Amino acid sequence: MTIHEKSRPLVAQIKHKKILLVIDVQENLLKPQSKIHIDPGAVAPFLASLNKSIKAFAEQGLPVIYTINEWTNPILNWLTGNVCKKGANGTGIDKKVSLLNNNIFHKSSNNALKNKDLTDFLKDGSITEIYLAGLFAEFCIKSTVKAAIHNHYRVMVIGDAVGSKNEKLKSRSIDYFKKKGATMVSIDQLHD
Repeated sequence: MTIHEKSRPLVAQIKHKKILLVIDVQENLLKPQSKIHIDPGAVAPFLASLNKSIKAFAEQGLPVIYTINEWTNPILNWLTGNVCKKGANGTGIDKKVSLLNNNIFHKSSNNALKNKDLTDFLKDGSITEIYLAGLFAEFCIKSTVKAAIHNHYRVMVIGDAVGSKNEKLKSRSIDYFKKKGATMVSIDQLHD
């Protein structure tokens, strides 16, 4: 350790342990026929960016985990056309998404960190920095950003790899992420 390293605060010497959390990129949520779906014109660029993000993490040997949103509330399922109904067709991760492993956590809340198995996974891996990608900026990403910051994680949102119902909602959500303390990054910054 050099004299300069001794003078830096201990926190600055700790390397952040990163993870990519891919939220709810489910088949039904990418279909324009579903009651709840991503902006149809954004599907192809979103998937390309998402898969590039997953590849960047894999190439660096960093973990990638996924969530699936599953609802059991009959009223919510009825109102949404069973788009995320537990056990229904089309609720799994879309086949166009790079699925690197079976680290898939199921949730029934917008906030992915309400899943105890997922939070245990983060703690067991000594994760300090969460990169977020997936759907929807205005719902699950937003709620997870808020919870992750509240739980003292360093939060990075990959703007190119976040989908929304429309561009206006995505833009508002990005403003919210920044106000809460998240850092917006692009795919090109993932190799830094």
